[in-house]
Amino acid sequence: MMRKILSFILIISMTTLLCPAQSKVVGYELKNVNGNCSTYKNPQLQKELKKSKKKLEKKTNVVIGYCPETMVSERPQSPLSNFLTDILVEIGNEYCQKKHKEAVDFSLLNFGGIRSSLQAGNITIGNIFEIAPFENNLVIADIKGSEVRKIFQRFKVKKCEPYSQQVSIQYAGDYFYKALINGQEIDNNKIYRMITLDFIVTGGDDILKDIEISHVENTGIVLRDAYINHIKKMTAEGKNVTGKNDNRMSIIPQPR
Repeated sequence: MMRKILSFILIISMTTLLCPAQSKVVGYELKNVNGNCSTYKNPQLQKELKKSKKKLEKKTNVVIGYCPETMVSERPQSPLSNFLTDILVEIGNEYCQKKHKEAVDFSLLNFGGIRSSLQAGNITIGNIFEIAPFENNLVIADIKGSEVRKIFQRFKVKKCEPYSQQVSIQYAGDYFYKALINGQEIDNNKIYRMITLDFIVTGGDDILKDIEISHVENTGIVLRDAYINHIKKMTAEGKNVTGKNDNRMSIIPQPR
């Protein structure tokens, strides 16, 4: 009985968000719930639920791009995580060039925030909601080189987070050995500009635990929206969505 009640609450919440007569559409989320419309005896409620489902499907089924091959997300690097971190740098550069006439140095995400793979074929808005279901905003964080080094020194092959191709990390066995940014040794005194998530800079997953951040600027851009808009832009330019493993990470034999 409790499961049916919880399912009812979830569906009603979705209906409320999508009902223009009662509220403004601020977002939507795909959820698996127990039961179906036939579970409920109220004919009017069943009718409204079906209408809401159609509205939701109409939005999430919109095709925005094409992916030739299935892309997964997994440690230490993967086609999907590499693609997502790399396009964040493009998004960050576009934002920072307009605001500050400067570029970002690299991006950083968390594997826990990439919630699904991207299957080969047409890419829909619903697919992007599955990958990025959270309301995370993009932020620009200025961090001193010595602090950036600390972040990467915590990484291991089997316990790292996704970063853009501007960063190259070398591991000795499973452990951090050396990191470069844009092919150069990290300058401890330089301020590096990183695009990441508000979730991460506020302590999410302890990725930046005890890391001193010089300045944080919230762009107001929702991560998921950034993905959707960028993929639309790629499609308009005749580009498919692709990603691959590369030399942003390498493993050398562990010294004896």
